[in-house]
Parts: sequence; C-alpha cells; structure tokens
Amino acid sequence: MHFRSVALLLTAAACAAGTVPNTADVNGHWEFTETFEDRAHGISCADTGSYEITQVGDQFSGLYGQRGVCNTPTGLVDNADSGAVQNGRVIGHTVRFMVTANCDYEGSVGGMPAATLAGRGACVLQDVDRTLNFSGTWQATR
Repeated sequence: MHFRSVALLLTAAACAAGTVPNTADVNGHWEFTETFEDRAHGISCADTGSYEITQVGDQFSGLYGQRGVCNTPTGLVDNADSGAVQNGRVIGHTVRFMVTANCDYEGSVGGMPAATLAGRGACVLQDVDRTLNFSGTWQATR
C-alpha cells in the first residue's frame, strides 16, 4: 500500500513574482518538512523534501519531491513521492495550493523578503477498500 502524504517540489524561475502590491514573493527553491496523520486508521507520516516554485503575480505552480515514511498498524511504508503543485495562489502573506488532485495546503508567509512558509494540509486518499483522511502541518524554509 502506498500513501502519498504530500509535500512539494515546485519548478523554478521568476517572472513578475510578487509584483502585485502586498503579495509575498514565494518564487524559488524551498526545503520542507511535514507530518500528516489519519487517526481513524492509525496511520502517521513524516516527510522531508524540496520544491521549486514558479510565481507569476499572485499565482504559482511547480513540482515537489519528497522522501519519508508512514507508520501503519501493519508496519512502516515508504512514502517517497513527486508530482505537480497546482492552483497555487498568494493572497497577501497567505499561500494556498493543491498537490495532485487530492491534497490541499494553506499557510502563512513569514519574513520580508519571504523566508518561511508554514501551515496546515489535508489529503483524501482512496485505498483499495477504504478512504483515508489525512491532516497535518508543514513548514518550509529557503
């Protein structure tokens, strides 16, 4: 069984990043950690990784890559994964985005210029015979 907790590796470059007034500039490379759990099924995951964000105005997208492990009732499961970050939006100093189609993230930008990101995430994953509902926290630094 493979659990896709989530993280981010978003693709780099800069075009008008953070040029909307009062919009944080989150463009570039970030290193992250995250912890997620589905309490109902006794599963917890801890991941680290990196992402590259391409921001244009108040929108961003990119790719993520992660390595990690999930602790399940039947043992440890590798949680390495990579994929797209979609629908990214910066609203002032708040970031919102999706990783794949099943994980939503929201957080705050810290510092000026932006030096940290931190917040909460939630994922709904369909296993063979059950729906897994993960929630947790994440943080990233440049």
